[in-house]
Amino acid sequence: MNPNYTTIITPLDPGRVDACRKYLRDNAEPRLAGDLIECQPLFRFDKIAGLHFCSFVILDEEGEFAPSLVFEATFDGSREDFLDELLEIAPEGMHEVYRHCTDYPFSGPAAPQLIEEYLANHDVGANTFFSGNPGRTVGQILGENLLRRDILTFLSKRCQPGNAIPARPAGFLDEVRRHVIRGRDDNRWAEQAAPVPWEIRQRSGIVAAAIIAAFVAVCATGIAVGALFGWGPFVLYGHIVRAFEQVSHIGASISNFMVSRFPWIASHITIEPAILHILIALTGVWLIVRVFELFLTSWTKNPHDQLFINRFPLQIAVIVRYALIVFLVGSVVLAIISGMTAARSAGNAVQYGFWSIVWRLIVVGLILAVLNYSATSLKLAVQIRPYSAVRENVRRLLLDLLTFAMVVVTAIGVLLVARHIPFAVSEQIATIARSIVFAILVTVAYGLIGILAFYAIGLLIFGLIRALEVSDKRNFSEPAELIARARENARKYAREEGGINRYQNHLASITTVKPGFIRCWLLRLALFVINLLSRFWFNRGELGGIPTILSARWVMIDGGKRLLFLDNYGGAWESYLNEFIDLAAVKGLNAIWSNTFVSADGKSYGFPASKFLFWKGAQAEQPFKAYVRQSQVETIAWYSAYPTLSVININASTELRQSLFEPLSDGDIDAIFRSL
Repeated sequence: MNPNYTTIITPLDPGRVDACRKYLRDNAEPRLAGDLIECQPLFRFDKIAGLHFCSFVILDEEGEFAPSLVFEATFDGSREDFLDELLEIAPEGMHEVYRHCTDYPFSGPAAPQLIEEYLANHDVGANTFFSGNPGRTVGQILGENLLRRDILTFLSKRCQPGNAIPARPAGFLDEVRRHVIRGRDDNRWAEQAAPVPWEIRQRSGIVAAAIIAAFVAVCATGIAVGALFGWGPFVLYGHIVRAFEQVSHIGASISNFMVSRFPWIASHITIEPAILHILIALTGVWLIVRVFELFLTSWTKNPHDQLFINRFPLQIAVIVRYALIVFLVGSVVLAIISGMTAARSAGNAVQYGFWSIVWRLIVVGLILAVLNYSATSLKLAVQIRPYSAVRENVRRLLLDLLTFAMVVVTAIGVLLVARHIPFAVSEQIATIARSIVFAILVTVAYGLIGILAFYAIGLLIFGLIRALEVSDKRNFSEPAELIARARENARKYAREEGGINRYQNHLASITTVKPGFIRCWLLRLALFVINLLSRFWFNRGELGGIPTILSARWVMIDGGKRLLFLDNYGGAWESYLNEFIDLAAVKGLNAIWSNTFVSADGKSYGFPASKFLFWKGAQAEQPFKAYVRQSQVETIAWYSAYPTLSVININASTELRQSLFEPLSDGDIDAIFRSL
């Protein structure tokens, strides 16, 4: 079961904003008690068993936007049950808070049902929600943490000098298991399998289904584009046949050149000339594409400098390279079918003796062994000693060449066997087989056309985005001008670095969406895609490589004019933002916030300049951090059910609990104890 969430935004009476803020600080803000958070009497959030996090934030009046109160919560179970519990444990506190709002029911606590309806009606949900620990209830998180601490305490006592230690890791694990369950009925739950959300259980299947759906979409697009140019399936089939003929001519020229230099080759290779020529030509084309690909990869030495000008052709080169492999495999299969048909017409006669076939296959096997050894050596070499950029590209090229050579040599071995074994197929079966192969090749060709069509559309869209980015430089001030203000803002929000949340932090940010239809829908599309990825891909404790986000939400409010970001994360503010800059999440960050701006001193400041939506942007570290500080809103009250735990801690405790009662090897047991 994934955690549920609510984001309740209510309009505040402009004359009562300060009074509401003071009341929340005095009565709703929990206090620090050691490593725990101690709730105040009027807001006993700790009495709500399923509450993970909650906070109160006030959005001050700004231009056309009236002041508003934001209450966000992440919890187990339904929203209705959560609101029932909240109004049961904090009826007076909630009434005192919301009576500062303009449309709060006059009946107040006398009609709790009306208050619940009022809160539910102002719930705006979220455009994007991420949980760092999906499927874990508050009870499970706290229970698994206590179990881990109990095991650590037992081990620290068990490993005292003078105590006999079991000879094998399995014996040590048995002692831990007995300690956990011996006479302790409250730990029996640990023996049960931890519940796992279906999105995580079926993750591989979902990814496979998404890939298939994407392939169907690009093939359908390719068919539509082909129809515009009169490229029906049979016409495309004719193009593929003629392409094979042209490729064969190129390969023949290369083959003749090699034979003229090394005549002995002709007497040892018994593959049909036509297929041999295709293999040679496709290998040459593959090599050219791969060299071009590596050249684009090494365009810049700065790992952060991911230029659009080389990323676009780089991705196309990768797609073409894999398409070439498919066509190469298809040509090999066609040659095998032709060989079997020829064998039947020749009366299944073996053209060469048994030992002639054997020694050729032995040579093929030896070549494969040498190639595999060389590839393994190249893989290990970089682990022993890092290479320079040039040597690394050479190493990668050689590794790819060896891998491709193994594919080609394997294909040659298959062709040798197919040509000389006394197995034949009828012409009818051969025709069906050829039709299937060409149908696959035609489908791949349509897919390639569809992908190129999508890239052409994407090129136009990114061109439009780039035009908007150039226009933004004229319409918005540079965020670097906010750096001086960042120090002032840092003092204003210093409580978040050393206040009640010593191990965890809460971040609230409000930005304005840049004007225009395109910017609004670019933002909505980015949030939609990230929401899908958060649920079906980034569901194992990290978002775009960031392992410190406990829960986060993005909400478009005020009719899509502003973007509200609410985030519970582990660690310090500075290190947290560094993760956004250094990891893959920077692309998603740019895609979202490059569509927004902040205001200060009567001026509008854009997000650090991005390039083609995904690149640059937040990688300008100081302007980015200054922008975040300017957008940040004070968190007035904040609660966490497990304030000392990080995402990594929670996941590690779950893994320990899941593996504790499973059959394990000595290596697995050793890994468990090392993780402790």
